Amino acid sequence: MDVIGALTSFLEQVQGDPLTYSVVFFIYIIAATVFLPVPVELMLFLSPATPFALKAVLLGVGKALGSVIVFYIGLNVEKPIVGLAKRWAFFRMLVSFCKWLVDKLGYIGLYLILSVPVMVDTVPVYLFSIFKKERTERDLRNFALTNLMAGVTRAAIVYYVVTELGWDIL
Repeated sequence: MDVIGALTSFLEQVQGDPLTYSVVFFIYIIAATVFLPVPVELMLFLSPATPFALKAVLLGVGKALGSVIVFYIGLNVEKPIVGLAKRWAFFRMLVSFCKWLVDKLGYIGLYLILSVPVMVDTVPVYLFSIFKKERTERDLRNFALTNLMAGVTRAAIVYYVVTELGWDIL
């Protein structure tokens, strides 16, 4: 069984226990931010015993913590990516486009992209961490804060849509 399937299955098994569910959900969010390219919103519908507001906060904080890990990974992979870009013209064009996109969008653009429900955000988080021009402690705080706010916003959008549609799944 793959990591996604295993975590999802385990979440389903522990959904009756809000504490265990919250811990596993938090780990799932961090994993989704760092290396699992999956939308996480479906997991918000498990564990009706866990308050939705807590799930929203866990989503935001998990994404923030995951983004800090990605930020440091980005520090270590930029040089190999630039090295590959020097050798391959297509890759050089892709890298140039990604740098331009990060420069143009900044934190507001990152927030908007990461706030879209069911968006796989692993790629935008990595692109931003790799191609951000400056990498100061302030950038790390802004990066984590942007991910936190976008995670909570995502959960709020999902909650709003589900309640407006009258679905009784929360």
